[in-house]
Amino acid sequence: MYPYPREILADTYLSKLGGFNEEIGKKEIGINSKAIELNTSLIVDETRVKLSFMDRRNKPYFLRGFFKVVAVEEYSSAYDLTKFGEVVLGEEHKEKYMRDVNKAVLINAVESFRLDGDYSSMKKAIQSMKDWIWKSESLRKRN
Repeated sequence: MYPYPREILADTYLSKLGGFNEEIGKKEIGINSKAIELNTSLIVDETRVKLSFMDRRNKPYFLRGFFKVVAVEEYSSAYDLTKFGEVVLGEEHKEKYMRDVNKAVLINAVESFRLDGDYSSMKKAIQSMKDWIWKSESLRKRN
């Protein structure tokens, strides 16, 4: 029923940028509530996502800011911008992303669902990699 957002990888969705609205906060993205319910596993007012715009040079993943997913209901002034499940950003982003309206946008919720703020496993992996590098035979031979 709703063409967007479409899951293309686990917890990663493809949509279009529908426009900008003053009801949507600076750190929020609005999506049609029914489209969220029918097409995604996103949790309204909880899931944090990162966005990537196609045909644009994006910041590296870990330097991008988070947006909280909010539902846009039929009575909202933003509803016309997300009738088919498009992403709506706050007015503060209009100058930066105006040329991206109606272009594809990736909604990445992987970090929100997989890590959920708990980076301990990532820290352990990085530390074990550092330990392995420093203990490796090639470094001993150089020193």
